[in-house]
Amino acid sequence: MTNIIFKALNITRFYKEKNDIFHAVSGISFELHAGEVISFVGPNGAGKTTLIKSISNYLIPNLGQIEVEGIDLTKKPRQARKQMGIVFGGDRGFYNNATARDNLEFFARILGVKERHIKSNVQHALETVNLANVADKKAGSYSKGMLQRLHIARGLVNHPKILMLDEPTAGLDIESVISIRKLVKKLANDGYGIILTSHDMTDIETLADRIFLIGGGKIYYEGSITGVKEFAHVDETASLTDAYLAVANKLKRK
Repeated sequence: MTNIIFKALNITRFYKEKNDIFHAVSGISFELHAGEVISFVGPNGAGKTTLIKSISNYLIPNLGQIEVEGIDLTKKPRQARKQMGIVFGGDRGFYNNATARDNLEFFARILGVKERHIKSNVQHALETVNLANVADKKAGSYSKGMLQRLHIARGLVNHPKILMLDEPTAGLDIESVISIRKLVKKLANDGYGIILTSHDMTDIETLADRIFLIGGGKIYYEGSITGVKEFAHVDETASLTDAYLAVANKLKRK
């Protein structure tokens, strides 16, 4: 992979606590390529949330640089954010009495999509997530699985190059989980770069091309699932959960 679409360099975020300084994340660097899925794995308090908020511009890091398609996220946040689709999911976030199509057109305007492109962008997003045939039903009538696909469609309406998916299968039944995983794979095959956060190790094992083990605000290991197992000194037939549990204590803050 050579097409780098996202680059984080030396991301550091610290907080002053009385006479001490707490480093939530410290010196984290990574790249994301088009068509790639990456995921950060670590215990609570490892720095995952702070990192995700920093690279999505919800927090400004104290040190470091973030480039989105070559655009500096700190210096030109509005321009850089146009290349990003951030998907939080859940039961909320839409107007229940409005149709799915109307919801997406509303959010497209908020995201700054030009008026002449809104209808075509929304239609393309609906088709991508397989909701075009129910686009004129009210969002309040959607199942949890359909709502999650609608959230992903919302992240696609501005034609981003990068998608950040936060817990995309949380609270879903098994059929919906399988459907969402297939959709994420399709999006990666279509060339989107995807940053996945999930507490479901099966999601990560099924979808991620590269995994970053994070602990104490630092990256301990970066590599494939096979590489994680080697790093954890577990058998190659072991699950990602087994590998993670083998190194979990090393990742906890001391």
